[in-house]
Amino acid sequence: MNRRTFLSTTSKTLIAAGGAVSLHSFAAGSEPLSFKIDPDHRVANIPNDMMGLSYESTQLGDPSYFAPANTSLVELFRTLSPGGNLRLGGNTSEFTYFKSTPGVSAPAWSPKPTQPQELTPITPDALRNLRAFLDRTGWNCIYGLNLGTATPERVAEEAAAAIEILGPKLVYLQIGNEPNNYIRYKLRSDTWNEHAYLTEWLAFARAILKRTPDARLAGPDMGAESAWMQAFAKEAVAQLGPSLVAMSDHFYAAGPPTRPDVTLASLLTETRKIGHEMDVMRGAGALSKLPYRMTEVNSCYLGGKPGMSDTFGSALWAGDLSLKLIANGFSGVNFHGGSGKQIRASLGGTLPGDIVSRAAASDSYYTPIAGSQESGFTARPIFYGMMLAARLAGQVLLDSDSSRLRPEIAAYPALCPNNREMRIALFNKGQEECGLVVSTGKHLRRATALRLAGPAVNALSGTTLGGATVGAENKLTPVHEDALPGAGKDAFRITLPAYSAALVTATW
Repeated sequence: MNRRTFLSTTSKTLIAAGGAVSLHSFAAGSEPLSFKIDPDHRVANIPNDMMGLSYESTQLGDPSYFAPANTSLVELFRTLSPGGNLRLGGNTSEFTYFKSTPGVSAPAWSPKPTQPQELTPITPDALRNLRAFLDRTGWNCIYGLNLGTATPERVAEEAAAAIEILGPKLVYLQIGNEPNNYIRYKLRSDTWNEHAYLTEWLAFARAILKRTPDARLAGPDMGAESAWMQAFAKEAVAQLGPSLVAMSDHFYAAGPPTRPDVTLASLLTETRKIGHEMDVMRGAGALSKLPYRMTEVNSCYLGGKPGMSDTFGSALWAGDLSLKLIANGFSGVNFHGGSGKQIRASLGGTLPGDIVSRAAASDSYYTPIAGSQESGFTARPIFYGMMLAARLAGQVLLDSDSSRLRPEIAAYPALCPNNREMRIALFNKGQEECGLVVSTGKHLRRATALRLAGPAVNALSGTTLGGATVGAENKLTPVHEDALPGAGKDAFRITLPAYSAALVTATW
């Protein structure tokens, strides 16, 4: 049987099974790549809250932001994932204080020129609104506390309030943000190291546990520096036992924005740096015997880079990275973002990306959600890649031999809870179209694809998932799904155009 007859026959077979076929032909003269999924080899359970967002703690200084009345933001969170994870922390978590009553004054504070010039109060009203926001969205929360400029007693009071008010929505507390950078942030002297950090961190942790014995703690909430991670994994676990419930990591693929070699092309092809990051965290997880999560991540540190962090290419990078982390043992991922005001405050008042764009942006360049309560919120391209990956939440990641495909092609198969279908997230981060034949190990009844596409890899708008955009009501209703031709009883064919992705649902 020749290729044309084969495709015609398999198309008719799937039409008979139900649904129209949208057949993308492979490039002339090219042979499709192939890989096999092992439906009986389960790699990892994908948590329901695997997808997350990260915001600066000072955002809580406005109690109306994370509040149920902020309906535009509520809908975007629900659209991204019906059960995600909101992490509050970042650099500004070191410059907040808990204002338990109107009479509580700010601690004495002498800021350095590169630091926020005043401390931001967080009130019980902000926490109550946050709880209601989480209830409306269906999301959980990781709550960051101030180690840099606070005292154990003040932090213990805030922790107790967060535990009481957030209740089951609070996954765990973290103390301090990127302590390995405290010398750079002018928060500690030049003698600061991982041992001095652990001494302070444990003092804060014990103050919290003394006041609230059932507190759940995690850390160190920093990049995967081996010495610091190993010290935390050994000492914190040994000292706190079951009160320490997770390890946390940060990762930025590149930076600063002003470097000419920080480009969209380098973002889509980088593997060495993330490989090292995953190696360190796998080691820390094995040492501590605790789960580990990427609690802060994005494409380019210091607020992102225009023409890279805000493009369609960032959607492909984010979707692939999210599932790559899950495949390597991470329990989830939180993409950092927020308004330009909050990110500027975290960086001492400037966004280096403004130098690149030669204009002051109203939002950070890497934020998945742009806008404000006054102007309304919109989804950036990166949001769409995160949304595709989040559609595997609550499923079971399966093994496959897809690692032998070309470096720019990635595949993540997952078994759905009904045990009657699997979803396969496919990414093509290269400039050439790619045909795939995927063997699922199951006698397929139907296979369909929801496609992630953009006008160009560097496009700032026009990103679609299933042919649709996140609309005025901040909801997504896909309008098109391809029915895929078969390639045997247990296989399907799909073509991935250059710089695109797809979420395939295979049913048996």
